[in-house]
Amino acid sequence: MADELVRLAEIRAARALLDEQELDLIDRARHAGATWARIAAAVGLGSRQAAEQRRQRLAAAAQARCRDVDLEQGPGVAAARTAMTGLHNWMTLDRHWDSRFTRAALVRATVAVALRAAPGALYALGRHVLADLTAVAPRHLPAPVRQEAAALRAALSTRD
Repeated sequence: MADELVRLAEIRAARALLDEQELDLIDRARHAGATWARIAAAVGLGSRQAAEQRRQRLAAAAQARCRDVDLEQGPGVAAARTAMTGLHNWMTLDRHWDSRFTRAALVRATVAVALRAAPGALYALGRHVLADLTAVAPRHLPAPVRQEAAALRAALSTRD
């Protein structure tokens, strides 16, 4: 029986890895211009709405796994991830974000990667994001982005 329980745990870990890969591929396909209908067909779903809902469930599960790891690592990691999530939300809502400054699209992509990064990588990516945002004149950044950047700076300063 112990062998079966070990194998079940391995299946759970493999499923989580497959979910992460599927989410990444869906995001890449969308970024490359694929429609939700084409994604639905590729994953065997009946509608674009089903594909969007699947992506939402995969993203929520990935966030929950990150949150569990973050809590094990301490409050600084959780605060950094929360600030990155805030940055991501504002950048996603801002239709003009990519044209605000030269490296805006890179910053947006870096923040998106950081959302699912391991704690060490989260800190490294956070430092890059802050370096790029600090190099920009404040007038090019919306107030909520400046606030989230300040929260990220505070979270990163707690780690040493």
